[in-house]
Amino acid sequence: MSKISDDAQAILNYVGGPDNVNSLVHCVTRLRFELKDNQKVAKDKLLALPCVISVVNSGGQEQVVIGTKVADYYDVIQQLLANQRTTAKPKTAKHSTFSLTKVISGAFMPLLSVMAGAGMVKALLTVLASTHLLSTTSTPYLVLSAAGNAIFYFLPIFVGITLAKEFKADPFVGGALGAALLEPSFTGLIGKHGLNLFGMPLDPIDYSTTVFPIFIIIGAYILLDRLLKKIIPQQLQIFLNSMISLIILVPATVLTFGPFGNTVGNWISTIIMWLFSKSRLVAGLVLGAAYSFLTVLGLHWGLVPITLQNLKMYGGDVIGGVGVCAVWAQIGVALGTFLYSLFKNKDAKLKGLSGSITITGIFAGVTEPILYGLIMPSKRLIIITAIAGGIGGAINASLHVMVKSFLIDNIFSIIMMMYKPIGFMILGSGIALITAAVLTYFWGFESQKQK
Repeated sequence: MSKISDDAQAILNYVGGPDNVNSLVHCVTRLRFELKDNQKVAKDKLLALPCVISVVNSGGQEQVVIGTKVADYYDVIQQLLANQRTTAKPKTAKHSTFSLTKVISGAFMPLLSVMAGAGMVKALLTVLASTHLLSTTSTPYLVLSAAGNAIFYFLPIFVGITLAKEFKADPFVGGALGAALLEPSFTGLIGKHGLNLFGMPLDPIDYSTTVFPIFIIIGAYILLDRLLKKIIPQQLQIFLNSMISLIILVPATVLTFGPFGNTVGNWISTIIMWLFSKSRLVAGLVLGAAYSFLTVLGLHWGLVPITLQNLKMYGGDVIGGVGVCAVWAQIGVALGTFLYSLFKNKDAKLKGLSGSITITGIFAGVTEPILYGLIMPSKRLIIITAIAGGIGGAINASLHVMVKSFLIDNIFSIIMMMYKPIGFMILGSGIALITAAVLTYFWGFESQKQK
């Protein structure tokens, strides 16, 4: 442990010392320093340390790649900071920079491992069910399905915890705010009409697996919490802060996001179908590029009524025929990341994670770990996903590719001929996959000096 302590002290010295550190967090392999002055970093000395794999400046952070023992170094450096850091001057706060990608990364990085593991459970169940080795109505299937689905269904709770923790608010209040959106008393209202709350119309929607609403509600909670800490006596804050936050923010969220999601979703579906009537090529390009991110915002629900109508009237749906390319574009990003970590980055942890989430995407159609763990925290991967999904979507739309029913896009959907024409579907989706993988491998990550 003394070796880790010595190296941790050296790392702290080479990033400019305790007084140069605004904050420190870590992900699965990296120490992420937010510094007052990045010019003080002695990069060559850091790279000379045997524990340091590489040093990268990204998203306003100086990232020191350690590997699987990063948590040990993080704990030691945090203790050193607590012991050695001098009192910061108030004016240094202005050097702290806000980065959306950094916030997204901080929210999802702690969840990436469990999302990948749960995705593997779902992939295993998909294989067992598709090969008729396990019935989807059997008790083992249902129990294991609960194990695989839980992290994704309750994502607003977990993101509420990690996001509140990222901003140094109470993580359990953050989790409770997310849990309120999934509590049976509220979910039992979904589908009912004519509801009102405090004299205002209430249109409850399903918030499971969504993340955009919880980002907004936690943002509001952070501001409210800071205000309450200033005006409420400290001895009363233990219950009043959380009580007021829950009473104000949960109703505000369900009154806002229900109508917002449905209205904007309906606008998007109207625009998409208008584009299809004018130009299939343009409509496929736009929808294929945007589909992944409509899911993040929870706005894809506005397309569901059109999908149902298309399946009933025509026996197939063009929206699903385009949306499948977005799924395979995300899988392509994961595959490109795996190849990058295998041949360029040489990061064993990244290789293991990206390899597992590639498998879950291919066999189970589970892309949440890819979307939230890899794509959303990276501006480059967002662009790549949009480009690859757009190209594939334009091809599929132009060739009149449709899905035959509601389904999860994975390799078994192709094997069971759930698309038509199947050959054109494979062409468009394959191009989306290959485009995303190639762009991710060659351009998706900033170049790094590897030891």
